[in-house]
Amino acid sequence: MKIIYLISDGIAFLLHDIIKYRGKVVQSNLKNAFPEKSEVEIQRIQKKFYKNLSDIILEGIKGLSMSKSNLEKRFKYLNVDIVNQEFEKGKSAIVVASHLANWEWGVLSFNFWTKAQVIGVYKPLNNKFVDTYYNNKRKKFGLELTSMAQTGRIIIKRKNDPTVFVFIADQTPSDVQNAHWFEFLNQDTPFLHGVDKIAKKTGYPIFNTDIKRVGRGQYEITFKKLVDDPGNLNEQEVTRLYASELERIIKERPESWLWSHRRWKRKRGV
Repeated sequence: MKIIYLISDGIAFLLHDIIKYRGKVVQSNLKNAFPEKSEVEIQRIQKKFYKNLSDIILEGIKGLSMSKSNLEKRFKYLNVDIVNQEFEKGKSAIVVASHLANWEWGVLSFNFWTKAQVIGVYKPLNNKFVDTYYNNKRKKFGLELTSMAQTGRIIIKRKNDPTVFVFIADQTPSDVQNAHWFEFLNQDTPFLHGVDKIAKKTGYPIFNTDIKRVGRGQYEITFKKLVDDPGNLNEQEVTRLYASELERIIKERPESWLWSHRRWKRKRGV
């Protein structure tokens, strides 16, 4: 790991200072999200972001060959009991996650911290070879994966088996016409609508995740229940609660989020 982080420092320098990888996108996103911050503060966050990005790229590659015991030592689940309590009642649960810190180690490790089967809901990559390769590696500790299109069938199939369905909910939706739009980080922002629909139909309680780096290569994940019975909420309210919690976390640790994506390239009604 020491060698990995020496390499990561070099990559971070190349991305930030030499290649300037998506530098204008990152800077624009940060300035729009934090108009109250000075140029010096924006540059400081930007530099930390590239260090975070480099670390999670190399950690993600390393994770594909890591042992279970090593992963358990480096990625701690602090209050997973609040999720496990639902399974003890015979219920399933929905977990909404984000591109915070090292989400890939969370994908790998979640299944051996919970008392129910974990199913990750994902959007398939265009490159089928790469998609198949990474998904096979991600499943090495028992995780099951299903595409967004197949989620309904899997939920019906497992209706009598306590299950945790995990969604990476901060992805930019391809169908912005049917997206949920909210004021998020000072910008009109589209969010996926699928989690709301599934939550309303199933009534499964919803938990948010917060992944925090506590040292290099050391992470802690905590859960927060967003709603116990989403069937009683308006459809958009589930996503609104998620977006509000994600915004709070990003403001607390802005360098941990994925700023290099063109998150705000689409406009409402366009």
